[in-house]
Amino acid sequence: MKRTILLLFLMAATMLSMAKVIEIPGKNFVDVGISKVDITPEVPMRLSGYGSRTEVYDSVGQKLWAKAMVMGSDEEAPVVMISMDLVGFTAAMAERLSKKLAETAGLPRENIAFMATHTHSGPEAGALVNIFGNHMSGEHIGQIVAYIDLLEKKLEQLVWDALNNRQPSLVYTGKGAVGFAMNRRVLKDGKWTGFGETPDGPVEHDLPLIHVTDGKGKTRAMLINYACHGTTLTGEHNFVHGDWMGSTQVNLEKLYPGAIALISIGCGADSNPTPRGKTEHVEAHAGEVTREVERLIQKTKLREITRVPKTGFEYITLTFDKVPDHQEFIVQARENNAAGLYARNSLETIARGGSIPATYEYPIQVFSFGGELTMVFMGGEVVVDYVHRLKKELNNQDLWVNAYANDVTCYVASQRMYDEGGYEVDGSMWYYNKPSRFVKETENTIISRILMLHEKVTK
Repeated sequence: MKRTILLLFLMAATMLSMAKVIEIPGKNFVDVGISKVDITPEVPMRLSGYGSRTEVYDSVGQKLWAKAMVMGSDEEAPVVMISMDLVGFTAAMAERLSKKLAETAGLPRENIAFMATHTHSGPEAGALVNIFGNHMSGEHIGQIVAYIDLLEKKLEQLVWDALNNRQPSLVYTGKGAVGFAMNRRVLKDGKWTGFGETPDGPVEHDLPLIHVTDGKGKTRAMLINYACHGTTLTGEHNFVHGDWMGSTQVNLEKLYPGAIALISIGCGADSNPTPRGKTEHVEAHAGEVTREVERLIQKTKLREITRVPKTGFEYITLTFDKVPDHQEFIVQARENNAAGLYARNSLETIARGGSIPATYEYPIQVFSFGGELTMVFMGGEVVVDYVHRLKKELNNQDLWVNAYANDVTCYVASQRMYDEGGYEVDGSMWYYNKPSRFVKETENTIISRILMLHEKVTK
């Protein structure tokens, strides 16, 4: 009797094993791990993104999350993509985490990509402290430091959780489009005059998607990208929220129970969601993205991704157009604005024996999935001209550009904008504690180095 039961058990196990093998014939499985962690501030603190908010937040309208997607087995050297509901973060934080993960998990730096969703209704994480102007108490600064410390611990565990739950999965990619991003740079006689709606201005409406399923077709995860600011909510809204990006993630995770949705932002530094200013606008934009993702998954033929990407990462040196001397800083420090605050910060640095850097180390990264997909990761707030030029230079319709990646500590304007001037070129730099615009050749420098890195990883 015992022998009969054992034989029946072995036969059943064999049949199950065979069923797994023939379940989806001809498909290429990739090990994928996913995880998420709540990064909502645990105590009320100042929200970043708008300098007009001078008090700690009054409520939590929506939780904030960090999410990770790991692709590849240990033998394949897994790659990690991390999306965080933050306005930004620093390279210093990304490097500290990368060093820990290299030591503990053996992950090389080029295999880890950090991305911010750029919500303007989340906490400050070190990138944009000057946004608070002179209204920053010691207590507020202490809250930021404590938040960053806890965030780093959570992110390290997040990656380990994703590494530990890897399982064979099917990975697909496709591309749709949504239309609520609008260029925000208003020009008159070829010069920047302020923010607004510029319907004929350059914009990027592509909505690329990575869709991950288990062997039976159940959705495990999705990563989407759109080139638009996280500014549907304005400075009048003093509550924690993920903006359209956060609501999109909520929608998709309800639509696909058990799945994790990640969002990255493309070259949308000069694009705002339109319309904006009301919570119903947030839900409208999120609904548009959700419907397009559902259409792509349910009604289009997505292309299969069959391999773990080859990766490349490097810092390139960018040069500021001008670093004022101490006499110029003294004059500038009299101004009661972002330029004045930056000058006062700089004078304090000089008084303590320091100096103001004339260059900035800028991160670029490339993931090449063979001929199936190419991802470029660019640091900072990158304007739309970069994705348009990269598509042309690489002649690659399967190109996906993630901005706000690996370091979010200034705007990256295009050469076209330099004669126009304005916030993205000049005014924003002081908020990010930078001395001036970059030199005019910066676009060519960045593009040429991305092309070189792309060539290196696609050989």
